[in-house]
Amino acid sequence: MNFKLLKQCNLSQLNDAQIDQYRNSITSAFPKIIFKSQAIQNYWEKLEKYFPDFQLLLLDENEDLIGSINTIPFFWDRPLSELPDEGWDWMLEKGVHDYENNVTPNLLGGLQVIVRKKYQGEGYSKWLIELGKQRMKEAGFNQLIIPIRPTFKHKHPFMIMEAYMHLKTDGILYDPWIRTHTKSGAQIIKVCTHSMTIKGDLQYWAGILGQEIKHSGPYIVDGGLNPVFIRLEEDEGVYIEENIWICY
Repeated sequence: MNFKLLKQCNLSQLNDAQIDQYRNSITSAFPKIIFKSQAIQNYWEKLEKYFPDFQLLLLDENEDLIGSINTIPFFWDRPLSELPDEGWDWMLEKGVHDYENNVTPNLLGGLQVIVRKKYQGEGYSKWLIELGKQRMKEAGFNQLIIPIRPTFKHKHPFMIMEAYMHLKTDGILYDPWIRTHTKSGAQIIKVCTHSMTIKGDLQYWAGILGQEIKHSGPYIVDGGLNPVFIRLEEDEGVYIEENIWICY
C-alpha cells in the first residue's frame, strides 16, 4: 500500500456519498446489541455535532472511504489506574458533558476504529491509530486513552476479560486487536468491567435473542463479549460488557 496516495480528513469534510459509506461502515462493524446502548442513543449525535474535527477518516486515491477513528476530548486529572470501570459509556458521556459545561479537556479518548471490510487485512487499522495519535498532538494533549473491544472475545463469552487479555497461542497474544495496539506502542492499563451496560425487560431481550425466554440465567448474545443475564422474576435482563483500558 502507498500511504502517500491516501487522503486524511475529518467528518465535516465528507461529501454525501462518503457520509453514507461512513454510516454503513459503523452499522456493519458491530453486532446489533451494541446499538441498543443508551449511551450511543443519548450521546453519539452530540459527539459528531460537537467534535467533527475529532472524527478522523482515511480515503483512498479515488476518494473512497477506507476507514475511520472516532475520538473525543475529555478532562481527567487522576492516575490512569483510577479510570472508571464504566469505560466506553463513561468516556462518551464525560466528553459530551465536559463540552457542555465548558470544561477544558486534557486527554483524547478513542471510541472506535473501523476499517471497511474490503480494505481489511492491509494494515490500515494501524494507520488510523496513528491518525488518532497525530490528532492528540495537534490538540496539545499528551495521551490517547482507549477502552478497546477485543476482536475475538465474542468467541469466549464466559471467559473473564482479565484471563482473556493474557490468552496466547504459539507464544503470541491470541486476540488480534490487543496485538495490534500493543505492537503500535499502547500500554494496557486495566480491564474496565462495566464498559457498556444494556438493560431491558424480557420482551426486549426475546427480540434481541430471537428466542423465547423460559428460564433465568445467562444467554449468549450474537456478537456479545459476555452473556446477558436474565432474571425472570424481575422481568429484566442485563448485558454488561468488559473492555480494556489502554493508553498511548
